[in-house]
Amino acid sequence: MTAAAEASRAWATRHESRATRRTRLAVAGVAGGVGATTVATAIGAADRGVYVGRAVDVLVCRATGDSLIRAGRAAQLVAAATGRKPVLAITAADASGPSRPVSARLRLLEPHVAAVVVLPFVRRWRELAVPIDEVRGLLAVPRTELPRSLRRYADAAHNLRAALDTRSPAAARPIPGRAASSSTLGRTR
Repeated sequence: MTAAAEASRAWATRHESRATRRTRLAVAGVAGGVGATTVATAIGAADRGVYVGRAVDVLVCRATGDSLIRAGRAAQLVAAATGRKPVLAITAADASGPSRPVSARLRLLEPHVAAVVVLPFVRRWRELAVPIDEVRGLLAVPRTELPRSLRRYADAAHNLRAALDTRSPAAARPIPGRAASSSTLGRTR
């Protein structure tokens, strides 16, 4: 094989693997320990760790004010870079679920993401040595065969997967420095 043919083959292989990587769903957390690995494992996606500006399909955060602020910023960056809004997965900090202030902040995030899915707290995972083993294949098991404590999480994972399948591109934004079209001038909401 000639050097040119070998280089061409290497280039095709390298670009083919990049395209394959892009088709697999990607999950990142807005900070460490928010549950990105658990979500990625549950839905069969690639775990990108902590969000560092790379394109992702799902952003994971905790149900806390600081984590939601980070998620809002990251969601805007993802939408600007990819043209698609990410799905926001929120892991509950405890069994009581999101507080009222957190729920209010969630509503403020809705325009910046394709969907918001709140993942329930699973107490039994605190007691397992390797809880991620229980998460693997969660979507493949019929709901009735799951332990009762995992059913709500499995439902949320199904909702997350459905939201990924139906999300639409991010809304087009005006180009900076250009005048607004005449149809939007003088309009108020």
